[in-house]
Amino acid sequence: MYFRRIAVISAVALVSAIIVTSASSTSASALSTRPQSSDTANLYRINCQMCHGPLGKALIPEMAFVGRKWKHGTKSADMVKVITEGVKGTPMLPFKSKFTAAEIKALARYVRAFDKTLPPEK
Repeated sequence: MYFRRIAVISAVALVSAIIVTSASSTSASALSTRPQSSDTANLYRINCQMCHGPLGKALIPEMAFVGRKWKHGTKSADMVKVITEGVKGTPMLPFKSKFTAAEIKALARYVRAFDKTLPPEK
């Protein structure tokens, strides 16, 4: 069971790496059409949903934003760090070169909101 889970996570990581690599070779004209920071739901759908699932309900429990304990902190600032830097040894890649700081902050707030058990941030 453990090895099957590792195999699935590895497969997701490979697909993510291919997508990130192909996205990084996108032409400048295509980059100008990427969603703006105000369209955070669309950013999530295009870049995050494949691993973390719709509404944060991933098929692999370790990748879900709901129904499990948060490993890297529950504050938006913690999530900004994870999105920016990625998590070594996991399929979570760094997105600091793909998103602006504003987009990363918006995504952090967006994914945090999936978990209705977290208290609102001040």
